[in-house]
Amino acid sequence: MKKLRMLIMERGSEAFIESCFGQHFRQLKWLHINSHMKQLPKSMQHLIGLIILQLQNCQNLVLIPEFVISNMTLLMHLDFYNCSSLIALPTTIGELRHLTELQLTSCKNLKELPQSIGKLSSLSMLDFSYCRSIESLPTTIGQLQHLTQLRLVACVNLKELPQSIGDLSSLSMLNLFGCKSIESLPTTIGQLQHLTELWLVQCENLKELPQSINNLSSLSMLNLAYCNSIESLPTTIS
Repeated sequence: MKKLRMLIMERGSEAFIESCFGQHFRQLKWLHINSHMKQLPKSMQHLIGLIILQLQNCQNLVLIPEFVISNMTLLMHLDFYNCSSLIALPTTIGELRHLTELQLTSCKNLKELPQSIGKLSSLSMLDFSYCRSIESLPTTIGQLQHLTQLRLVACVNLKELPQSIGDLSSLSMLNLFGCKSIESLPTTIGQLQHLTELWLVQCENLKELPQSINNLSSLSMLNLAYCNSIESLPTTIS
């Protein structure tokens, strides 16, 4: 098993998965798990060479031990798709300095992101679409200087974006499709000089766009479909 680089585990029990990982799995690069487990097993701390971790449809997963994630320092892709019972991420996620993609789509009970997410200095794509319990973003999100895509589709309880969103100097795509609770955008959005796509479809309570939107010099696509509360556009739009 020393040459094993990719492992796919479907529907394995928590006890079985716990028994699988030891120091002889240090060379494993890609791990995909679909399981009924309630927490990541402690034995996964030995996967120090892991680059891709996919925990898709682990709908009973509630807990991610801090020390398990912090040992995966080479991780580049982390996927929690449809881990619908997950309520929080470990603060040690900020130690994953090589992480480029973080997928949290359909984590319906995830209530917040830790402030330590701002330490993910290599992150280029953050997706927590359909995370219906999230009401706000951490202010530290503005520290993600390499972030190019931020997807917040159908985060129906997200009430606002932090002013620090304007510090995302590399952001090219912001997708707020179906964010029905957002009533306004921060004025700092005008600082996003590399933003090319802004999706505001079905932001039903969005009342207006800030005047600063005219400063988005790279914007090529603005979608305001079904934004029924907007009565006029800023006079600065030209």
